[in-house]
Amino acid sequence: MTTSNAYRKALSRFSPRLSKSSLTRLSNELEQLMTSAPNAAFTIPESVRHNPFVLRNAEDASATSPGAVVRSIGTSRRVFLLNTALTLPEIQGLAYRIRTLSSNDAINSIVLANPLEDAEYDGDMSENETVLPMFMEEGGLSESTLGEKNATWGDGGRKPFLRHVMDETTEGLGVPYVSCGYDAQSVFESGWHKEKEELDRLLMTPLMELTEAVRGDFDKSEKQTLSRVPVITVPHGLVTDGGYALLGGSYALATDATSFRILNPMRGLALDPVGLSYLLPRLGYEFAQVAVARHAWGCALLLALTGCEANHADLVSTGLATHYIGGPYKLNMLERGLMDLNSYDGQRLKRNPKKFYGHEHEVTGPDINDQYRNVAVGNLIQNLSEYDAAGADEYGCYLRSELDDEEQLFIKERDPKDRIQIYGELVSPLVNWAATFSTAWEEDSVEGIMERLRAIASTKAEYEGKPGYEEDVAVAEQAQYFVSSMEQRSPLALKVTYELLCRGADEDETLRSCMQREKSSQMKLFSKDNGDFIRWAQSGQGVGLTRMQGKASLIREQEGVFAGWKHKSVRNVSNDEVAEILGD
Repeated sequence: MTTSNAYRKALSRFSPRLSKSSLTRLSNELEQLMTSAPNAAFTIPESVRHNPFVLRNAEDASATSPGAVVRSIGTSRRVFLLNTALTLPEIQGLAYRIRTLSSNDAINSIVLANPLEDAEYDGDMSENETVLPMFMEEGGLSESTLGEKNATWGDGGRKPFLRHVMDETTEGLGVPYVSCGYDAQSVFESGWHKEKEELDRLLMTPLMELTEAVRGDFDKSEKQTLSRVPVITVPHGLVTDGGYALLGGSYALATDATSFRILNPMRGLALDPVGLSYLLPRLGYEFAQVAVARHAWGCALLLALTGCEANHADLVSTGLATHYIGGPYKLNMLERGLMDLNSYDGQRLKRNPKKFYGHEHEVTGPDINDQYRNVAVGNLIQNLSEYDAAGADEYGCYLRSELDDEEQLFIKERDPKDRIQIYGELVSPLVNWAATFSTAWEEDSVEGIMERLRAIASTKAEYEGKPGYEEDVAVAEQAQYFVSSMEQRSPLALKVTYELLCRGADEDETLRSCMQREKSSQMKLFSKDNGDFIRWAQSGQGVGLTRMQGKASLIREQEGVFAGWKHKSVRNVSNDEVAEILGD
């Protein structure tokens, strides 16, 4: 009897008598024996169907809930993102899980999403950080509740639907924080920032592996890691910095609350090694978004240098997200559709010929079934979406050639009275501001960009109070906002980030080469003696985000912003210091 069979026999005999922790340990040992999985893989456990999430172990008070769990949903797999920040082993473990699942031809897809399920329906949210600030039950928010400092969610009469509550209507509620990748403060507290080899092994390389696992490996020379099924991400809330590694899959479905920000320069850090220095200068290229591509450089600088928050319209307009699905309830429809679709192997028209025992099937030509695989998944997503980055309407029809030449909004050769507007005008504030301040992005340095924005901001006094100049005043105020945001960030981190974008924009660069440069620069910023990251971490300040004072509280708490950077302004940062970080 082989060792694996012995384990299976032992599990079948003793499982009713063992505790949950013992069963989990035995199951992990069996999986590791059969697959040679790394120890980190077991930091991302599988969730049983009768419980929505694997939460903290009640038998061990010191135990914490995992950052993510995997669950089978028919022929699909759902990855629940339970914590905003993954621990360093969890990053490596999630990369392994996604890479392994994506090569599994017995499923049809992998869905990454923060949990949106109602707590009333077996969804205990008490330990979940990614959903509480957004949802509550209908009628659960009373006037008295709003006034209490540590108020909790009301039961709302156990009504079977949810109310989407936004900041504008109810004080204290905000959007979920889906993922920031990792917790930079915990890296400092653990002391790993001092050891470059450990930092590389535990954080930087796993982040790159997670990025590549989500994007997929389609190199047919490596059969053992060949990606077969698409990775679908539904981030309902804010994604920042290294969290973008989770959005690089085949489909990134934005909801009405999805947004993205780069906050690392407020920690004294630059871009995490997830390929943003390659992707941002090429916004609009992948989906032939011509108007966006003209302002790609401006969009890249706004996101990376000012911390401008890209909303769902910005993400889809620039190609950072592939589809817009509207409300988060579409996630339920997506899961139901995926669980009914055939697996990757079952998506075929021609079956393999029968063969005798011991005889190998000879492949005589290309597999004609390739053209049918993953098509049904794509069609399902297209039908669920309101629009996509390539310009398709909600019916999934690409009508670009049939639209009118002038506005590209109506079907040609139709009576003006009968014409139906197929495309609504999608307004992207990010692209609009990039176009508005296009002259500022032409500067060849960070200090030049800031000076040009200051010049625009100074025109407010000239136009303020004059009728007909309201738009000029708004432009001047926005320019001042961008300047103020840049002044809050580490001057050294800003200049390093700018240089990373400049080098990543070169046509000879690849995603891999950009990630390597991001990794090298980030490691030096982490470990720099008396550097800005160490100064920020020692201060205990945050990055200015609004957080909840308790996981069930309606009262918001504003994080502090650090200001004690080594350099007073970007003008004080020498080119030699930047070159040292970049390894020149």
